[in-house]
Amino acid sequence: MKNKVLVVGPLNKDGVGGRLEEMKVWVNALSSSGANVEVFTRFNSAPYFGDLPVWESTHVIFGKKKIEIRIFKKIILRIWGSHFLKFKRDKFFYSKPWYRFLSEYDKVILFITDTSSERIIFESNIPQEVFIRFTGTLKNFEKLIIDGNNLKGRPRNYIFHDKNLLQNFIPELPYFFIDQTAIQEEVLLNVAINSNCKTFAMIGLFMEVKQVEEVINTFSRFPDFNLLIFGKGELESSYRKLILEKKLSNVIIRGFFPAGKMHLMFNEFDCLIINSSEETGPMTGVEAMAAGKTIISSSVGAMPGRLSNDEFIIGPINSLEMILSRIRMQSKEEIVAERNRLRNRYINFYSNRAISMQIKETILENNV
Repeated sequence: MKNKVLVVGPLNKDGVGGRLEEMKVWVNALSSSGANVEVFTRFNSAPYFGDLPVWESTHVIFGKKKIEIRIFKKIILRIWGSHFLKFKRDKFFYSKPWYRFLSEYDKVILFITDTSSERIIFESNIPQEVFIRFTGTLKNFEKLIIDGNNLKGRPRNYIFHDKNLLQNFIPELPYFFIDQTAIQEEVLLNVAINSNCKTFAMIGLFMEVKQVEEVINTFSRFPDFNLLIFGKGELESSYRKLILEKKLSNVIIRGFFPAGKMHLMFNEFDCLIINSSEETGPMTGVEAMAAGKTIISSSVGAMPGRLSNDEFIIGPINSLEMILSRIRMQSKEEIVAERNRLRNRYINFYSNRAISMQIKETILENNV
């Protein structure tokens, strides 16, 4: 069995976000299944994956050992980031050093969106088996149609979170469905389930697609409910301004909680709200399932399939305001039953064990 695997994905300098957390899950699953796994990110390499090597473009261009010598590292990074080498940076995935580096691996998994520059790896004629694990919503299927015309017969595969993301489109290349799991599963499964549903939360980077302001406006009409907003981003000032303008004492920005303290965050609320216009998962959805939280979500990403309950899906005939009004009328027994139902769905279909088995079967045992 060929099992030297390179996991590739762009990482931000803060080392936060769903892509990093999902890459960690896959790296752990493959490593525990006996694969020799390494990670590549063009920039921002850091020890995010324990003892596993994390390489970046400077390692490939200047040599793995040389770049690790501290006296050279700052000089090399400055040279590589200079204006004079911009052309080489832009053409990095076409370079001989990159192809030499890639030749060490049997399989490559790309954690990318359909517009990421790393997609060149998938479209190239390298002999390795390459998988795209989509981390963003597909705007259209034009590139998949082109892939079907140009890449048929090569060892190329797609991996989606859920059938909902394909919108009935059928790709020409092989494709698989593997959802997300909670990396902090053990502590989340130990979060107590109570009969309250008074404190709600939104979690994630502060971005337009999260549609947080819409939720803040809705909570101005539910003074008996509390909304906690967890995360960070440049839209924080606009959220704070809206809260002040509305004179809301029941909406609080709680800031960012690192992964190691996630269970403390989930102990603070009863129900997660996902109001995004675009998502692939999101990972916060399965984390909330593991923690036994009620979940209200827009019909986005994998959430309809995860919840398997239209009563809590925001849509044209089922607004957030309507759902909150129904929750206000629920009995304690109904609240507990829904929260237990979601936790049990997580254990059966989205647990570390269930998702790791799917990853192993797809990557290590799949023969195209």
